[in-house]
Amino acid sequence: MRRSGWLLPIPALVLWLMAALWPALAGAVELLSSPTGTDAASVSVEMRPAAVLLLDTGAWALAVAVGAMLIGWAPGRLLGRALHGRGFIPLAALMLLPICLPAYVVFYTWWQAFPPGSAVFDFAESLNTIASGAGRVWSTAFDRPPPPLFGDFSGIVVLRRGVLLLGLLCWSWPLVAWCVAGSVATIPAQHEEMLLLDGAGPAARLLDRLRTDRRGLLIGGLLVFLAAFNNTTCFDLAQIFTFGNELRAKDSMGASVGQVLSAALPAVALAAIGAGLIWLLLSGRPHRAPTRTGRSALSTRLGGALIWILSVALPIALLSRNLGGWSEVEQFLDLYGRGLAGTIILAAISGGLGVLIAVGLAAAWSDHRRWVRAAAHVQAAGWVLLAVVPGTIVGVCLEAAYNVPLVVWPPADAALAGVIYRSEAIIVLGHLARFGFVAALLGRWIAVREPRALRDLRRQDGAETLTGLIGAVWPRLLAAAVASLAIVFVLSMSEIPVTARVHPAGSDPLAMALLNAMHYQRPLTVIIASLALLGVALVAAVLTALVWAPLRGRRSPRIALGVLLLLIPAGLVLAGCGGDGAGDPSPLRTRLIFGSTGDALGQFAYPRCLAVDRGNDLIYIIDKTARVQRFSLDGEAQFQWRMPAMEAGKPTGVSVAPDGRVFVADTHYYRVIAYTPDGEEVLRFGSYGEGPGQFIYPTDIAFGPAGRLYVAEYGGNDRIQVFTAEGEYLFEFGSFGESEGQFNRPQAIAFNADLTELYIADACNHRIVVTAPDGRWRRRFGAPGTGAGELHYPYGLTLLEDGSLLVAEFGNNRIQRFSPDGRSRGLFGRLGAGEGELRYPWAVDTADGTVFILDSGNNRVQTIRTP
Repeated sequence: MRRSGWLLPIPALVLWLMAALWPALAGAVELLSSPTGTDAASVSVEMRPAAVLLLDTGAWALAVAVGAMLIGWAPGRLLGRALHGRGFIPLAALMLLPICLPAYVVFYTWWQAFPPGSAVFDFAESLNTIASGAGRVWSTAFDRPPPPLFGDFSGIVVLRRGVLLLGLLCWSWPLVAWCVAGSVATIPAQHEEMLLLDGAGPAARLLDRLRTDRRGLLIGGLLVFLAAFNNTTCFDLAQIFTFGNELRAKDSMGASVGQVLSAALPAVALAAIGAGLIWLLLSGRPHRAPTRTGRSALSTRLGGALIWILSVALPIALLSRNLGGWSEVEQFLDLYGRGLAGTIILAAISGGLGVLIAVGLAAAWSDHRRWVRAAAHVQAAGWVLLAVVPGTIVGVCLEAAYNVPLVVWPPADAALAGVIYRSEAIIVLGHLARFGFVAALLGRWIAVREPRALRDLRRQDGAETLTGLIGAVWPRLLAAAVASLAIVFVLSMSEIPVTARVHPAGSDPLAMALLNAMHYQRPLTVIIASLALLGVALVAAVLTALVWAPLRGRRSPRIALGVLLLLIPAGLVLAGCGGDGAGDPSPLRTRLIFGSTGDALGQFAYPRCLAVDRGNDLIYIIDKTARVQRFSLDGEAQFQWRMPAMEAGKPTGVSVAPDGRVFVADTHYYRVIAYTPDGEEVLRFGSYGEGPGQFIYPTDIAFGPAGRLYVAEYGGNDRIQVFTAEGEYLFEFGSFGESEGQFNRPQAIAFNADLTELYIADACNHRIVVTAPDGRWRRRFGAPGTGAGELHYPYGLTLLEDGSLLVAEFGNNRIQRFSPDGRSRGLFGRLGAGEGELRYPWAVDTADGTVFILDSGNNRVQTIRTP
């Protein structure tokens, strides 16, 4: 390649060095600097036995891969035979659509198809009741604890795992289908006709198809296996412990870079082997495809259509059925408009850089020198490897490269690296690390599709300059550029593992809001965000199919590029319709911070419940390890105990009764449990259901007149139930909805000083509701938004001595003070991880002029003076 021809490969090489090679080297330096994987400053975090995790995760990945191969084989043959026909564009778009959708959205869609109260959910829960009864019979008969089959069985856990397998299969089979299509497209149409003439029976033809398609099946199966093995978000939502999920937990619990990388070595080794096999299979010289491949059998077409309807169309229909009117979309834009705009900008930048990778590698592979082509192979293999390692590892290595100080950095370069890490540039590098392989594969497609004779003529004519190279392969170059931009753009919009690990303080990507909404049962947010992603994915799929179609002319790629370039500003305009927010509020004036990341006494793993015992000067906090920890008011850890069960989920509410009993809303076990301050259980009531005294998801407890217990719950029967001090049902009020007398996840409740008014944080309606103790509606205040007087998922509340109210806003990352009549009297805190900054505050309480704020996302408690 001569002169200006180098302008194409050099940007691709620079991006590979920044997003792939340098992070890998930095991670290796960190790993080698602590050979044992530990250091004095790191937190001791124990993972489950690696062998057990690897076997469990491998079993899940194998089941998904085999299922995807079985499901995707027939549609792949259908797609391959249509490759050169008129029906290729719509068929290809349909096959690309589920790949462009994030797997976690597909899983969540199916999970929402079986909500509490549905026949399937009720049946699964009844299995748990049967197993518990069998366990009691066992204990009575044999005078010993029941075996795990009875004692720990949960029908909901079984249902969740089955839905997870279904969701992963719905997402992954198109990967296999596309790989099979590539193999089928190289088989002449006369091949099966010759088999029929030779008298081959169905079994012989099936074996022949398996032989001809085995390469595509192997590539697709490997891709699905590695994708499932390293998936963290889906398994996290399903509460299943896998290697990648435990690795992410180890990192989030404060383990050092060396610890995380040391623990990840088995997964990295597996990914390296898988990436090598995939690239070897992809690098084999394909047969020249015929001009027509014949027509698929009717059974194949019907089977492919049925698979697509069940795995793609049905989940989309299930997702869309609960979508309301335009007002709900406007509310979504008010709350997430800024995050959506930032996500679109970063995804567009990532897609544009993906174009540079595809074009640069294509130019390198077209060079006549072997070492240049070898360098392109190394880069492409590196991109594939990054795509199949756990996302946690990519995030850790990016931090090691651009945040952890290393001796190899000169001071000036270290400053530049710090700037990259503290800005959204680190997110873009993360996107490239995860999805650069798409651009690499498209670059390979450009090079392979160029006939050897044309390549030789181009070199003889001196067309290795920039203009000569572009002129020679312009249609394919433009097609690959559009496809790279479209696919990398849409995948980057929904990327979670790396974005969650490296996004700087102050940024709030849409994917993070979507993940939180899934975790904490806010289906409306998920529906609108998922449908937005679906629309983008559909456009990307159509454009990609359009440019991959046989290039009969140059108009199709140009039209596709124009539509895509219009899509990005249109999305920005739509996102700009949201509110302007409340500016940049000041940080808290913090008096004391206690707690840190970890699983020891005094440390937290995403705490979600806080309550102050004012009579005994104690604080109780519960985190996602289901531990109840007791602290003094000055933050000294004293004691802890664990909830009796945690596999189905963890508590979201805790309150202290006037007599000192600690009441825990054991949310995912449909009950309330009361303890002494020393962790001795003294009361338990509630069961699954929607009847009197039953719960779906209890969230909080308040103590009203005559010692009555008020319990809030959500899950379709959003209401407040009232009990005696000993848990006997009295009455209830409220239902699901947004009108007067209705609630949408009443997350926190508290009485005023004279017990005449009950304040309710109506979280998903973004308001505060005030009722009388008997449930009569009195007033409400707050509206969706980010300004003063507006709320974004109020999750915690407490009343001050003057009757004013403090509200912890999970979505706005702040505390807001209201007068008793609902006027805003101040905003406190802002998004971040520094002192006085908040990330997803879940609860707030007061004692002796001090406000205790549960800074859940930062695994700590911050205290301020009463404002």
